Amino acid sequence: MPPLASKIYSILILSEYLSFNEVLTLTKASKSSVSNQINFLINEGRVEFIYKDNKRKRYFKTKEDYLKKTLEIHQKKIQKETDILSKIIDYNKNRGFDGELVSIFKNHLLNEKENLEQTIYKLSQTGNNILDT
Repeated sequence: MPPLASKIYSILILSEYLSFNEVLTLTKASKSSVSNQINFLINEGRVEFIYKDNKRKRYFKTKEDYLKKTLEIHQKKIQKETDILSKIIDYNKNRGFDGELVSIFKNHLLNEKENLEQTIYKLSQTGNNILDT
C-alpha cells in the first residue's frame, strides 16, 4: 500500500467519519494526492463514505470489516507466493536443484497462512461485528 494511503487508512481506523478537508489537514498532502489515495482505498474495499445531511460533502471511514479485509489480502499474497514456489520446485525437480531453502520458505508461508486462517476464525467468534460483511 502506498505510504500516503497507509497514513490515511491509519487516520480513518482511529477516527469516526472524517471529511475530505479533515483528511487533507491531517495528512498535510496535496488535494490530488489525498483524492487519489482515498479512491485507491475505496477501490480496495477498505474505506467507505457517506453523505451527511443530503449534501455533496463526503465523509470517510474504514469499512466495518476492515480487519478481515486486511487479513484476507495478506492471505491472498501468501497463496500467490506459495504457488510460485511450488512451480519452482516442480520445474527444478529433475535438474539437480537443491530445493531445501525454497521448501523451508514455502513451509513458513503455509504456516503463516494457517495462522491467518485461525486468527480470522478466532476474531469472528468474539461476536464483534468488525469481521462481519
